[in-house]
Amino acid sequence: MRAVTCAGLVIMGVGISDQPFFRGSFFQTADAQQVRQFQQVPQTQLPQRPRQIPATRPTAATPVESATPTAPCDQQFPRADLALPGLRGPIKLDSCYRGREHFVCSVNTIVAESQRLRSEYEKIVQMNYPSLKTIDPVCRLSSEGVATDIQLVKDFFPRFRAVKSAFERQATCAVTIGRTIKELNLATLANGADIVRSMVEAIDGDMKHVPDERQDSADLAETIESARKSLDAIEKLHAAMCPAQGKGKS
Repeated sequence: MRAVTCAGLVIMGVGISDQPFFRGSFFQTADAQQVRQFQQVPQTQLPQRPRQIPATRPTAATPVESATPTAPCDQQFPRADLALPGLRGPIKLDSCYRGREHFVCSVNTIVAESQRLRSEYEKIVQMNYPSLKTIDPVCRLSSEGVATDIQLVKDFFPRFRAVKSAFERQATCAVTIGRTIKELNLATLANGADIVRSMVEAIDGDMKHVPDERQDSADLAETIESARKSLDAIEKLHAAMCPAQGKGKS
């Protein structure tokens, strides 16, 4: 088991950049400039939908930042003193790394929470509030629906900040361990170079979804921020300009 744990660590020391969050492979940055665009919904095709609030989340009284997405993994794998053989003796690994299983668990939970956010907020993305051009579609919105989406948008940002911080911590940990691994000495292993190469391929597989997912999360945050600004204006326009009998149609 010690050998397996050590093997997992070596992977991160090869080819890791200080800026690991680009599209494509974790170890490749050739297509870093590609940014996915969210599909725009025409102003004339305002979606009809039931107003539902996602599962209850912590409010301002209990900030979600205090519960990182990786908390279950941190509880399952307690901190441990890990070391690898170095030229001048054992090299103690940074405490952020608790072994390969913890690393993979953390990546998976962060990605899962990021995907959950996209799923729960896809309806607001489809509403495309910034695209409204006249007062008529504004008045076709229900005041209850607008209020619901305003609250949903407020709830989004603490959750997004928790995901963003978790992505950044995971990347920083990978880079830190990667730098430490440069001092690794596998001279006692006949096929040390081959082992390191296979480790690089393994960690690349572990991290393969991180660049795209992190970018998708950032894209979603931009879209929700635009919706927040639009909803602030729409709420005021709705109260001032929409006839009472015209409210609540959608």
